[in-house]
Amino acid sequence: MAVSINELADLVQRSDKIINHIKTHIFSPDGEKVFDKAFKIGEASSLIGRHPTTIRDAEKQGAISAIRADASNARGFTLSEINKARRHFNTMPRLEANEEPAVLAVQNFKGGVGKTSLAVHLSQWLAIRGFRVLLIDLDSQASATTLFGYTPDMDIDAEDTLLPFFEGEQRTMHYAIRDTTIENLSLIPANLQLYNAEYMVAANHAQRPIYSYLPEGIESIKKDFEVIIIDPPPALGMLSINALVAATSLLIPMPPRMLDFTSSLQFFNMLHETLDEIQGHYQTQIEYDFVKLVTSKKKQRNTNEKYARAEDDILDLARRIFGSEYMLDSIIYESTAIDNAASEFKTLFEIHGQTTSYKSFRTAMASIDAMCEEVLQELLVHWPSISNKLKTASAQ
Repeated sequence: MAVSINELADLVQRSDKIINHIKTHIFSPDGEKVFDKAFKIGEASSLIGRHPTTIRDAEKQGAISAIRADASNARGFTLSEINKARRHFNTMPRLEANEEPAVLAVQNFKGGVGKTSLAVHLSQWLAIRGFRVLLIDLDSQASATTLFGYTPDMDIDAEDTLLPFFEGEQRTMHYAIRDTTIENLSLIPANLQLYNAEYMVAANHAQRPIYSYLPEGIESIKKDFEVIIIDPPPALGMLSINALVAATSLLIPMPPRMLDFTSSLQFFNMLHETLDEIQGHYQTQIEYDFVKLVTSKKKQRNTNEKYARAEDDILDLARRIFGSEYMLDSIIYESTAIDNAASEFKTLFEIHGQTTSYKSFRTAMASIDAMCEEVLQELLVHWPSISNKLKTASAQ
């Protein structure tokens, strides 16, 4: 049957009703997302950087307070209390005046490689460890924004995105920054209307360099954060170019499958040509602190054995070609735990109880932890003050 434009609008409205229904049943009674995870004493000790006995003493003195963590009635600490303890013990990771925040772009021009999942998990992991983190959603599909509990184009207006900044209506990006349910983690959201910035930047290329918008915007807000993570569109457009120039480092998720592998090789070629052209045309210098491939969505050997072996071969080839200079050692495995969490607009750090087998959950969590830890070690190379503080904390 024929479907008119008006009938498509009806389809959109019905879709919005489904999303609202899902949010109401998944989040708190009022449909708002919450982060109420409680960390047991071992986890709290690691996050705070003090021995459990020291933490218990601080609790007795009233410096921090524990709650009952779960149905087992075990005692634990909320992230708010952990941050209170960090301030008490002076273990909060903060940059010195002469140190620059990191700007990480998580980029690949091919969709479906785990880009947004990596960006959101990394931003939450760093925030839980006390870093002030901003995630900038530059993708008009707004998947990252959705994982933060918002319905794009319903909860988010064009004025809430970076569109007004790209249009010149806002001089800094402060207006778009909003708190999230995780302390220290902020978000600049996106929605479909952000795509208009692509046309606007291209149309104004004679008056202003196409790459200059986001670098200037980040310059205006960067001192409020240790880490700024950008989730750009999976395509080479005006917004992606801005992200690539604004970034101080790149993370490139790459599933070890032939099409994704060859696509990543093409990405490097396009990246080099694009940045080289920008440098030559605008007489600017672009350098990165590091560029790292992240093996993502890899099958585990106990599933689809034939394809898992093929992925092992591609991964071995990639490691021989790129080496540790350009590849992280850790692997983010294809996981029902991550998929199930995403189906509830959540990450592994937000789910309560088991949405899959315990083994699947632990494997997924271990792979995310390992990846995030490697990224942190790359960042610490450029942050001597935080590196020394963390080393001192781990020894106490």
